[in-house]
Amino acid sequence: MKRRDLIRTIASAASLNLLAPLARGAAAGWVKPSPGGMRIQRLAWAGIKIECDTTTLFIDATSSDEYKDMKLEVSTENRHALITHHHSDHYDPAALKTVFDKKSRLYCSVDTIPWIDTRDIRVQPVPLYHPIDVSRWTGDLVAIPVPAVDGFGHPQVSWVVQAGGKKIIHCGDTLWHGYWRDIGIAYGPFDIAFMPINGARLNQGQVNDTGIPAVLGPEQAVVASKLLRARMVCPIHYGRPESDYFETPDPEGNFLRFARERGAVPLLLKQGEWTNV
Repeated sequence: MKRRDLIRTIASAASLNLLAPLARGAAAGWVKPSPGGMRIQRLAWAGIKIECDTTTLFIDATSSDEYKDMKLEVSTENRHALITHHHSDHYDPAALKTVFDKKSRLYCSVDTIPWIDTRDIRVQPVPLYHPIDVSRWTGDLVAIPVPAVDGFGHPQVSWVVQAGGKKIIHCGDTLWHGYWRDIGIAYGPFDIAFMPINGARLNQGQVNDTGIPAVLGPEQAVVASKLLRARMVCPIHYGRPESDYFETPDPEGNFLRFARERGAVPLLLKQGEWTNV
């Protein structure tokens, strides 16, 4: 077998491995082809809120008086949340408790459970690639954790969310990794990819700045969105430089420039702004 044929075979096998869990979910009736779409609101920092029918789903939703962030609100009967990882700018249990009720669940990677405070929150650990029916038996809202890489070696995932016949991916604050293409093949194309862009570097506690970013930069985010086969790419996780937390210069401006150069379609949402998918 020629080398290029071997590479094609390996890539096809990898894609099938990623597709298998989604296929099982579809066979079980979890993926419901509804024309309703979803409404998405950009929250503070990396957070978003998804509304579909009677369910609200928060991803990495936080609320901080320090940064005068918006408070979390919910009007639907069902309300749940996903987190990509345990860092405090992505997991805010106090904020979630203000919108959760006794039926609410927090979904996270099985590897994240030992790292988080679960007091008074019903938590459901989810294995990688395992589809979950967030809408609880109706199939209106399905989420699947897929690979991501944390800048500090902590467990992290990205979330594929499918609702109303539409599909998005939320990538937390991942680094660049080699899974983009297979995720795009197995789960794409996506209507929107929510991508971190600030190329953050830190000097905090035992973390000394090495000059190497711990988060995707603007160009990496744009290229990753192309590999994911995203129709639009929305930048998140930027705009809070501090004395010990450094962002790449002009993250939004450079993101727009790279999107134009790479032929990507940017979607800029201000905090609190909504979009229909």
